Amino acid sequence: MITAGFLAEFKRATEAKSKNKSIDPAISGFQIRPEARWNPGLSEELIAEYQAVLNVRFPNDFKALLREMNGTDLSRLNVYASTGHSHLEWVGVYSYPRDLKIVKDMIELIRSSRGDIARDLAEQGFELRAEANLVPIYEHRYVVCVPNADSSVVLSIVVHDTDAIVYGASLAEYLEREFL
Repeated sequence: MITAGFLAEFKRATEAKSKNKSIDPAISGFQIRPEARWNPGLSEELIAEYQAVLNVRFPNDFKALLREMNGTDLSRLNVYASTGHSHLEWVGVYSYPRDLKIVKDMIELIRSSRGDIARDLAEQGFELRAEANLVPIYEHRYVVCVPNADSSVVLSIVVHDTDAIVYGASLAEYLEREFL
């Protein structure tokens, strides 16, 4: 279970890492901008509203994260290395309500490939239960929302390739892997 201490240290460490980082023009792909910060967390009322709008019950760990941090303040840059293409911007960690349309669109995209995603995960030994909801949190990473609110598995799903893997057995494991 994610603790307030874990989240405080995570926030400190990720913001310090971002502060000392620069965009690497030789790397293709999305990069977090230097000086990116976490937005302030959501109130209990806004978390409840977010769940209601999506018609889902978030895992306890995800609610704890949302109480402390609600997405990032700066967009990410998609860098095309030495191709000469201009950088494109895209949202960082999703924020409510700012990115609600994106979150809803991503949920809908997942629905259309749900069977293929479930089969891909089953081949790896993970059962994506029929009642599970998938809520995007960053890029193509989704927190699995199931009746057991103490479970916070995070999946990485690339829909156009129907490529799905368990990216973190818990939200804490995922956060460390993705951002630290």
